[in-house]
Amino acid sequence: MPQNVPIRAIAARFSFRFSQRALEHAFRAYPFEFCAGISTEARSQRFEGLSPKQQEWFDSSEVRNAHYASVDWDDIAPLDEDVILRMRECEALFMSVVTRLEPKYTVPFLTRKLWYLRHLQFWNDYLTRHRINLFLSAWIPHEIPDIILYHLCKLRGIPVLYFTMEFRDVSFLEHDITRSAPQVGERYRTLLTEYVGRDPATISLAEPFASYEQGFLVPDAKPMDIAVFALPTYWTRLCSLTKRPLAFLRAVLRFCTPSGCARAWWALYRLHTQRQTEGFYDEHAAEPDLTKPFVYFPLHYQPEATTLPMGGVYADQILIARMLNAELPEGVILYIKEHPSRSNWQSRSVEYYKEFLQLSKVRFVPKRFNTFLLREHCRAVATVTGSAGFEGLFRGKPVFLFGTRYYENAQGVFPIRSLRDCREAVSAIFERGEAPTPLSTHLYLKAMEETCVRGLLDSWGLKITRMTEEEHSTVMGKTIVAELKSMHDDIARAFLPPPTMQEEVPRVSS
Repeated sequence: MPQNVPIRAIAARFSFRFSQRALEHAFRAYPFEFCAGISTEARSQRFEGLSPKQQEWFDSSEVRNAHYASVDWDDIAPLDEDVILRMRECEALFMSVVTRLEPKYTVPFLTRKLWYLRHLQFWNDYLTRHRINLFLSAWIPHEIPDIILYHLCKLRGIPVLYFTMEFRDVSFLEHDITRSAPQVGERYRTLLTEYVGRDPATISLAEPFASYEQGFLVPDAKPMDIAVFALPTYWTRLCSLTKRPLAFLRAVLRFCTPSGCARAWWALYRLHTQRQTEGFYDEHAAEPDLTKPFVYFPLHYQPEATTLPMGGVYADQILIARMLNAELPEGVILYIKEHPSRSNWQSRSVEYYKEFLQLSKVRFVPKRFNTFLLREHCRAVATVTGSAGFEGLFRGKPVFLFGTRYYENAQGVFPIRSLRDCREAVSAIFERGEAPTPLSTHLYLKAMEETCVRGLLDSWGLKITRMTEEEHSTVMGKTIVAELKSMHDDIARAFLPPPTMQEEVPRVSS
């Protein structure tokens, strides 16, 4: 990259040493002039290869609620109507993303709005002040303030690069939340032409794709590797303290204060609300009749990136149920099954479930009912972005896909953006009998194999990795370097000349 186009980046979620080492590989290969980091435990983190003046760190636990220490707001450029109006989509997403911060309490609307405008003003000024021309993220931007930074960079034409993890030790380069892993779809279309009429058994797959395919092809499949790890909850963390007597004692003593009593009351209130909600669902769930035609719709755990931002407006899953209820043929049932993990207490309620039950074709399925049995007997799977859709393809099940996910370009998948899309999908599935074939699904795995990155930056994937952290760092570092080279022109176009202002100074104390 020419020396006259230095990289001035913001790097989000490179929170672990192995992922930081990957990014530091890029520092050695290209002229990074500046890099700001957004991370947990930011106070103790530093990028090697950049001087202290060339980096600035933001602790995500501090700034997520728009608390920017040592900032003189008189010195931050104000917002104007143009930016606010062009960021309306981001504002709508942000108001929902705040749910991630509500495991214990609620955040009022006016507080959310204040946070959003403060974040927007700060980062809009920061991009200009520091002449940022690249936004890097270890995974899909879906937290605060990452989602605002992503949309601001898109608005300004600043290139974005992040990675999504799908299978064990496999990730994909992405640049746009609305287009998931387009390189897979491009290669897939070529393979479909090259292997017309071929026997899938004659087309070899490498690991881990070969093993995944064998698992998907059997009726009683097992969950994806990463899915076997239960998501941590407030109560599981609290129970874990019983194994650490001193920590448990300190936790108990904290509840013996006025504020502690208030916290205990809220905890009991949340537990009561969740049990009331779950009881309502269980009361209205019934064993499904698998002999009747139906569409299987497993609900997503929320809040999570698979619905926000990957699902867009369909993060509100009642919208999916209403559309399918209106468009499915008469006699076709929509079986809905709640996710086995308990969602945030703000994401489910009795009123929420009542909205589903008002629809004539909707039926609730008991949470204990075998999900693979439902998948095996359904006519199609409906999902925002869930793995149930991808797994269903290997059992010949077409998919109503309401979000954007790595398998959106596979044959048998019908991306739904509009009522017209839904009507055409219903016609294709129920009238013309369109469905995936063994060859089409096999070739999609082949396309994934040929376009994936054999490494990851997401620490969650380390739970099932068969690689060392050093191997991940090396692979991902080389991948970032190669991608920066291909993004050269976009980075050059995004480079801004130095603003006519005083030399930039750190906006947040570290």
